[in-house]
Amino acid sequence: MPLTLRVLLIDEDPERTTAMAARLTAEGYDVLHPPHRHQPLADTLRDLQPDAVVIDLASPDRDTLEQMRSIGRDDTRPTVMFIADGDEAAVAEAVSAGVTAYVTDGVAVTRVRPLLDLAVAQFRQMQALKAELDVARQTLAERKLIERAKGIVMAQRGCDEEAAYRHLRKLAMDRGARLGAVAEQVVAVAKLLDV
Repeated sequence: MPLTLRVLLIDEDPERTTAMAARLTAEGYDVLHPPHRHQPLADTLRDLQPDAVVIDLASPDRDTLEQMRSIGRDDTRPTVMFIADGDEAAVAEAVSAGVTAYVTDGVAVTRVRPLLDLAVAQFRQMQALKAELDVARQTLAERKLIERAKGIVMAQRGCDEEAAYRHLRKLAMDRGARLGAVAEQVVAVAKLLDV
């Protein structure tokens, strides 16, 4: 993320919005506001491309949370949500919708910076964990593919597992490809030929 965070500020109260925008600007943030009051959140995020989002609502409505959930699938970013009151179910729903930090006793402008810093740190940590999980899933899927390809080579060549692995590895080296990619090709060809 850039040195100066671009923060989208969404608030229903104009007076509070002015105070929070002034505080965020004084803290060194570049404050963005939705261009249209009733523009869908996804459109606002796409148009403004903020680095983080601060939302202050009386209470999170279903539409806002559902928009955040759908956005969170493809376009995640650190999000701090302030609400006047909330229960455990609302907190759980907000977190599952992608909210990084959730404050239930309303907003105090002096608390915005530490909460935004926390949200950014948590967001980065979650992104790193997701990346590690993706790598682990990909590695596991690749290993399964290699095992299937070894089985196909063993059946076709009448060889043991070690010889099948050496054959796949040699194919990969000869083609300058990853072992997983060669294994995927072997499995695809076997499916095509119904082997």
